[in-house]
Amino acid sequence: MENVKLLKTYKIDRKKINERSFGIDNKKVIEELIEVTSTENGFIPEVMQFLSKQNKIPIKYLENRMICETAHAMNAQEKYDDATRYFLKAASQGSAEGCFFLASMKYLGQGCEVNLPMARKLFERGANMEPFVECEDEFLLENKCVLDSCKCLSGFAQEGVGGEIDLETAFKYYSKVLKHKENDLDAIHNIGILQCDLRKDLQEGLKLFKRGMQLGSVECTFSYGAYTFDSNPTDAFKYIQRAADDGNEEAIYKLDEYKSKLDSLKK
Repeated sequence: MENVKLLKTYKIDRKKINERSFGIDNKKVIEELIEVTSTENGFIPEVMQFLSKQNKIPIKYLENRMICETAHAMNAQEKYDDATRYFLKAASQGSAEGCFFLASMKYLGQGCEVNLPMARKLFERGANMEPFVECEDEFLLENKCVLDSCKCLSGFAQEGVGGEIDLETAFKYYSKVLKHKENDLDAIHNIGILQCDLRKDLQEGLKLFKRGMQLGSVECTFSYGAYTFDSNPTDAFKYIQRAADDGNEEAIYKLDEYKSKLDSLKK
């Protein structure tokens, strides 16, 4: 069919499939790609099968990415009802990206009323998906927004947003992030805190804070100082001071409090 012939000119770089517009800078090409792959009734099956095979991308993942790209375009135009509809469609078809951005809209109240419990449920749905999608040639494609969903769900669970505080859930999903992204500073810092507060393993927590400091995390610098203050207040205060100098808001806010404690200990 004519559409399939046209598709031979639309080579998608699989490594860029998760980028906005699939990493294609030419807006006209994107518009033409959407035009030849779909009608007002949805995707054209034969065309999508050809595009999937040509680019070695699982058809369902490709379809969901295209749906989400449409949703992002609607969002950019502040057409929030349309964006919600497309993100919901992708989410209902197993897209972590659809779940993540629909949850974000519920969290922010973007085009809808704020609904924190629903946002938390959607983040959880995305977080429970596999972080990679296997292609027919065994190439592993990152499943967009799975790990972002893990981080948001962990943050909600840690702070009790949209439901009860659940530190075990926070630990579980931050650990999932760290398993696949070993230098993720948010995960390193928060697992460090949870090792200290939940697991009562101060030494393991301090190891993580040190690791984060080596990677440039001011949050880890402050936490290292805060969690060692009782045992070594003089050295600990230096870390808190450094974090404040580097712009960490919590360190700035609590600097005078720690300075007062240190001064009282010296008397």
